[in-house]
Amino acid sequence: MPWFKVYLYISTANAFSSFLYIVLGFVASIRASRTIFILLLRRLTGAPLRFFDTTPIGRILNRFTQDMGKIDGTLSNSARNFISGVLNFLASFTVMLVVVPAFAPWALIIAWLYIRLAPGYIKAARDLRRLELVSLSPVMTQFDEALHGIVHIRAFGMENRYQDVFYKKVDKAQSFDHAYVSGLDWFTEAIF
Repeated sequence: MPWFKVYLYISTANAFSSFLYIVLGFVASIRASRTIFILLLRRLTGAPLRFFDTTPIGRILNRFTQDMGKIDGTLSNSARNFISGVLNFLASFTVMLVVVPAFAPWALIIAWLYIRLAPGYIKAARDLRRLELVSLSPVMTQFDEALHGIVHIRAFGMENRYQDVFYKKVDKAQSFDHAYVSGLDWFTEAIF
């Protein structure tokens, strides 16, 4: 019976924390959306007329929709994942310390390593991800050009040339992805 009560308490705490982080995630997303939308609208209405002469309306609308979409879709998930991660960490750490108190010194060493290595990894991972996306852009551009010009490519018998160039661009993009995944593997091995 005591284990059943412990399980009930853990389940209740999990349900409450799940509800809490979902609500907080949506509240943060709505507040951020409103704030950024108002700031964007103020900047847009205060822009000089030359801005509207040189900037297409489609680009302005695209910026509004993309920024709002990112905030609505990504921010709430990020906030929920952050709160969920913190609560899961605290719950796991508390259970480990209660069940195996001898783990505490090792946990402090692991936490110190994580705090020491994570900032460098985050900076490197961000740069590698940016390089990957920049190198992926030419791949998508060439694919789009090949789709639009497939008739001409076949007419001049340039399929092999286009494939070779395409494969070189894909290999370059994949090399950055490989570097990113290798960095992630290194980081997890360095911690554990």
